[in-house]
Amino acid sequence: MMTGTSFLKKIDNGGRVADGAGHLLDTRYYFGEDMLAAAQGITNDGRYLYCAGTVKAFKYNGFSKIDLATGEVVLRRGKYMPPALAALGCDHYGGCTYFEDKIYVAIEDAKRRNPCIGVFSADDFEFTGQFKTLAGNIQPNGNLPWCAADKENRLLYTGYFHDCDHINVFRIDDLTFIKHIPISRVVQHTQGAEMHGGLIYISCHDSAKKKHIYSIDPGAGEVKLVMERDAGRIVTESEGMTVVDADDGVRIYQLDVLYPFGLAIRKYALS
Repeated sequence: MMTGTSFLKKIDNGGRVADGAGHLLDTRYYFGEDMLAAAQGITNDGRYLYCAGTVKAFKYNGFSKIDLATGEVVLRRGKYMPPALAALGCDHYGGCTYFEDKIYVAIEDAKRRNPCIGVFSADDFEFTGQFKTLAGNIQPNGNLPWCAADKENRLLYTGYFHDCDHINVFRIDDLTFIKHIPISRVVQHTQGAEMHGGLIYISCHDSAKKKHIYSIDPGAGEVKLVMERDAGRIVTESEGMTVVDADDGVRIYQLDVLYPFGLAIRKYALS
């Protein structure tokens, strides 16, 4: 009898690198609640992948922790939106990032009036009580798809889904806004980002058949193509991504939702 995982493996033919650096090493598949709790954002601490998930059709918000080495879901917290955030109308977890045993999550509300950064424990995803709503002149139209921690400089970056032509910079300790940084080209349909080696790597769901990962130098604002990926024959929405150091180089883990079947977490080697 074919399992959900083996079915996804059989029908999926996406993820190949069509242009740019790197190549696909491995794909792991998730379905059911494991998919729901991981369908938006992904980050890591070197040992675990931490995922944030929202599927509005099921009114589902949750988190999952995945063993980086085995791909096993070791913790899942489903149907969870803290009351303080629910009171603002928040109903969508987006991209997330890890910093000092906490997960910072980009969160949107149903009416797009109170986009905010919420802070959760990496241990059990308990809400810490810390959050910051972002003003309209900083994060217009209530749009907040991702956030990325700059661990070395204790900063947090955010951007926009459509027509992203600059990034925003905050102090990560109190989420106070510092400045905008213009970038060298507009990027579209940004979904998730992670900082590594002084660069912000950003995942874009910007084409039906081709998906892109770019790097942004937050100092110069320069945008470069990292890789263009084939989506395959299934309807695919690229979501968050994270960057991991390995013994022999750098790895990118990319979330791809394979509608309506499940979720793929693809591992790429950068070259």
